[in-house]
Amino acid sequence: MPYLAPKLLYTFLFACQGSAPVYLALFYSEQLGLKGDQIGLLVAIAPFISAIACPLWTSLADKTKTHRYIMCIVHTLATLAIVSVMGISVAVQHAETVEERSKLTITLVTITSVCFAFFGVPVGPLVDGGVLKILGRNKDQYGRQRMFGSISFGVASALVGFIMQMTKDMNAIFYTYAISAVCFIIVAGSTQFKPEKIDAFIRRPTIVQPHQPQQQQQSNPLIPKRIKGGGPIPFASSSTSTAHSGSSDDSSNDGRTTAMPDGKLHRKVKQFQLDYTAYDDDDEFEATQIRQNEIQRLIQFATESSIIEAVNLSNPPASRRRYSGVNLDDITTTAQQPKNVIELVKQPQVALFFITMMLMGASLNMVISFLFIFLKKELGAGPSTAGLTGLVGSVTELLFFFYSRDLIRIFGIKSLIILGHVLTIIRVFAYTILPKGPTGANIALFLHLFNGIAFSALWGAGVVQADELAPPSLQATSQAFGLLAAMYAGVGAGAGNLMGGVIFERAGAKAMFYAAMGLTTFSLELYLEANTRWGITDMIRWTYRMTVRMYNWTQHVRGRGRAVPRWSGPHLL
Repeated sequence: MPYLAPKLLYTFLFACQGSAPVYLALFYSEQLGLKGDQIGLLVAIAPFISAIACPLWTSLADKTKTHRYIMCIVHTLATLAIVSVMGISVAVQHAETVEERSKLTITLVTITSVCFAFFGVPVGPLVDGGVLKILGRNKDQYGRQRMFGSISFGVASALVGFIMQMTKDMNAIFYTYAISAVCFIIVAGSTQFKPEKIDAFIRRPTIVQPHQPQQQQQSNPLIPKRIKGGGPIPFASSSTSTAHSGSSDDSSNDGRTTAMPDGKLHRKVKQFQLDYTAYDDDDEFEATQIRQNEIQRLIQFATESSIIEAVNLSNPPASRRRYSGVNLDDITTTAQQPKNVIELVKQPQVALFFITMMLMGASLNMVISFLFIFLKKELGAGPSTAGLTGLVGSVTELLFFFYSRDLIRIFGIKSLIILGHVLTIIRVFAYTILPKGPTGANIALFLHLFNGIAFSALWGAGVVQADELAPPSLQATSQAFGLLAAMYAGVGAGAGNLMGGVIFERAGAKAMFYAAMGLTTFSLELYLEANTRWGITDMIRWTYRMTVRMYNWTQHVRGRGRAVPRWSGPHLL
């Protein structure tokens, strides 16, 4: 199987992430007795710490050229940090009072959370960088490798839920994480992070001929002829070259005619070898390839539970706009284009777009972080039902992202982003009216299908719109993508977890859902104002214009405002 190491790396890495991290909030609540606001603070640590840890470890790996060693060390420390959470309940038993026990528990959990965020979160980017090195020129195969990890995440989260329900032991999440971590470290330590040569995936190989005498090399019909300018005549195609070589009219430099039988030609062709590293792709091809890979990596960065690698955004609207023959007079000149991210976000439409994505990041993460606790405490769902939510959401995300290119082409970017907002509002509102018991838990599991569609529509179309809004200079450096990820998965996720924890603890789950609905509605309004004609201000102006027109029409029908003709009857004497 080609590229076996990347597939195994993603499989075991996301088996880890699908076991303990997704159940930590429930473990904090059930086993350690933490409150909602405390859980929100702990869950919000990872997005903020990752902003520092990810660039630090990835740059260190690139500078020292010790990719696999750093990956193994970092993941080992992350495993020790998260598995040590299992022993906190035992470590705090010596505390004399309940208050001391609570303070010690919070302190230990905070330390382990910071350590896990600092060492565990960067493992994903490190694996991404290592896999890209293995793929070499075949970076468009990245999605096929990453899909194994996402499938592993959904299966692991469901499997751990069933194990917990059967054994009645929540420590099973740490056992599963430890076993998967050991397998990951073994694979990472035995992997050489350098390009693999895969014969089945060659784009444009360069034909290199062994050393031959000058006269024989000139008479070889497979070597391009040189014209007077000194440049070689490029091959049009393989069939053209074959026909050209078999022609009796083709002459060499000395004017003699060369003809070659098919058998001899076959033996000559076998003397040639393909050099996979000697060729250099065009700058335009490299830029497109890097850009396609950045889009795929950004999309998978949004959430760990998403099977989103089947997304096909190889021809984003921005590149189509640059090569589609658009009138150059309608395009902003280079002097007017923003040269950095600060100038970019000063534009009202761009600023409102990133604020919209930040609000949606807060809303979605607020619901996801406390969903397991809601299912367990409010609806009485078992661990198996909670574990199935990740698998159910992943299925819809896979289907939606698989057809995302066609959906974007048919419905457009704006329609899909609006759809993501609407489905989120419907799903969150449905949580507030669910009946308690197994029936409500099953309905909640079904509603999680909407989460897969809403997230994939919002994020997939949002990435493409960020690509459209960014000028070519920022597209090449992916600064707009970095800002989008920071707003959604950084500031948005962290703020959503903090706010959701406080509201969940003080007002309950329903109040938190209403807050999420409010954030989503406000985000939708901002997006409608900036990108459509269906915002509140537009509707007010439309209502005002229609009211004025209706008033003028009624006045016209009643005859108001028109001149009354004089009475032209006979005059009285």
